[in-house]
Amino acid sequence: MKMRVSCIYILAVLLVICVCTLSLAAPAQTTQSTQQVDQSTQDMLRELSGVSASQPATMPSASAEQSSSGGFEDESATAIQWKRLIGLFQFMLLTAAAVGVAGAVLGLFVLLRREALVALAIPQVVAIGAAIGMRLGWENKLPPALGVAMIALVYFALSRRRSAGNWIVPAFYVAGLCLSFLIIANHGQDVEDLQRLFTGVDVAVDAKTALTSVPVLLVVALLCALLWRRWLLLAQAPAAAELAGLRPTRWDTLFLLLLTIVILLGTNALGVVMVLSMLFLPAATVLPWTRRLPSAIVAGMVVSLIFLAAGFYFSNAMRWPLSQSVGGIGFAVLIISQLTSQLKK
Repeated sequence: MKMRVSCIYILAVLLVICVCTLSLAAPAQTTQSTQQVDQSTQDMLRELSGVSASQPATMPSASAEQSSSGGFEDESATAIQWKRLIGLFQFMLLTAAAVGVAGAVLGLFVLLRREALVALAIPQVVAIGAAIGMRLGWENKLPPALGVAMIALVYFALSRRRSAGNWIVPAFYVAGLCLSFLIIANHGQDVEDLQRLFTGVDVAVDAKTALTSVPVLLVVALLCALLWRRWLLLAQAPAAAELAGLRPTRWDTLFLLLLTIVILLGTNALGVVMVLSMLFLPAATVLPWTRRLPSAIVAGMVVSLIFLAAGFYFSNAMRWPLSQSVGGIGFAVLIISQLTSQLKK
């Protein structure tokens, strides 16, 4: 048993080392300068101008435009259009899918452990680290963001086991929201970069960001899914887990570590909106309809991919931002799921 626990902690440490190494090897997407991001976006939009000659070149759109004769484009043209759109945004879709899978798995246990506030506070803490990197003029802000997040999650775990006051997590949330902007006050370009960290630049995800984020996210999701019995026991009967010698403090720290990795990589690539949407909405949607946790894990991953597909469709058809489209559709489905589950009772 001790050897198994040691192997799990070794794997978690290797994941952290992997995140740090990859962040140093490849520039983080959200740390690019505004000119680089704008140039990348402009290149993609120019590429999109060739999707359909009858559509504007400034925004992708999935809706069929009327032809000069008053009719609609044929189905083959629409199919070619979607094929090109998917090919153009393949790295963004792949990264968002990995965030959805990892977020759905961890989101279930975040809700069961009643740690939603912690999940909301971590992105704000990450922003403090990113702001420190901006202030110091570092090109890559992922290492300082990871360092600050690691310190915060250890403090969260220790305060939870010591039954500290309920003020800690909300205080960290407010501190992150305020200090991150105070650190870079009067630095106009850095303020814009930090705002982009929250809103995300979905269309700017490139191959390097996808290749450095997707494998780690999938490994975290797999590790969390394999340990579902442990997380469930700690969530439902922490006293029994402690009597069984499981050392809840260490397991809480491990869970928060996995959660931080998902939030950090997802925020770095896509922004906070996408990460929080995938973390809470799929899990809350499937929980009223599943009786066993393994089926809830599978259902949550499927639902997260459905949210992504629907959000991608409507973001192009209605010219909406992707992350907000995924979050809006997910929230609508969540409300329907909760209402119908109440009527079923």
